[in-house]
Amino acid sequence: MEDNNKLEEMNTEPVVQLIIPRDNGQEKIFSVTRKKGMTLAGLLAVVFVCLAGAAGFYGWQYHHTPIDKAAYREYLDHKSEQEAKLQSLLEDNEKMLRDMSEIHTLETKLRRAVIQNSGDREFSSSLDSIGATPDVKSTDPSYSGKGGPGADISMLDVAAAQNKNLTAQIDRQKKNMHELLTVIEGRNNRLSTLPDLWPTDGGVISSYYGGRTGPINGGFDWHPGLDIAVDIGTPVYAAAMGTVDMAGWNGGYGQFVKIRHGNGYESAYGHMSGIAVSAGQQVRKGEIIGFVGSTGYSTGPHLHFEVFVDGENIDPLYMLKKAK
Repeated sequence: MEDNNKLEEMNTEPVVQLIIPRDNGQEKIFSVTRKKGMTLAGLLAVVFVCLAGAAGFYGWQYHHTPIDKAAYREYLDHKSEQEAKLQSLLEDNEKMLRDMSEIHTLETKLRRAVIQNSGDREFSSSLDSIGATPDVKSTDPSYSGKGGPGADISMLDVAAAQNKNLTAQIDRQKKNMHELLTVIEGRNNRLSTLPDLWPTDGGVISSYYGGRTGPINGGFDWHPGLDIAVDIGTPVYAAAMGTVDMAGWNGGYGQFVKIRHGNGYESAYGHMSGIAVSAGQQVRKGEIIGFVGSTGYSTGPHLHFEVFVDGENIDPLYMLKKAK
């Protein structure tokens, strides 16, 4: 009875028929209930949507994959370039470290050479104290390197640390060299104000400092300098650096130059045939200030040379021997 009722219900349920014609003129009929047809249509729609989505995804992949590959290749190239630059930077840092070490060694040798040749204890002590650090020997390295395995440290951090230490070392070395130069220049300036340079090329002393027989009238004569007999026209040099106090004719001295050197020192040059400087001019030690002659009270070509300390004449040979 129940089976009959189910059969009747199926017969009364709406049916969808699909008619497919054949080559022999007959037709093939497929009958499907509406409920099953709707279910089948839904499945087909889901399959269609999935296929469309897959087609869109793979289409997007196909379109963008070349771009992504190109970008990735560019990234790899850029990375390789940066790694090469970093390696070059590390190598440069290592070279700079070697150069700084060499400069430090040269500075030490220069200081020692100057100290050995100076003979001045105060000056030597000044040089030796430059760049000195308490409890640090002069032979200790100026660059204290540190390091370790450091698994999580990048080479970029290593390069940055090296650059920081190099900058500090360069600044320290510049300071030391500046102080060394200042001490040496100070000593050279003190030495440059000493009128101890032989004031001409060659020549012989024809009259010494002190009492003598007058070269023109005879009798006793006080000679306040040295007479250096030499050929006329021979250059005359400033015995020390300083400022020209007088340049011109000065009575029995003839053509005359007087130079103030500082620290109480002065020098004078007489009987010249010509003058190469003017009053107020700054001159260096060894600079040409005139030429040997025989002007003023003179019996022949020579240079009259005087030295003053705090306004008083002294024997020029004292300064010239001190230079030797």
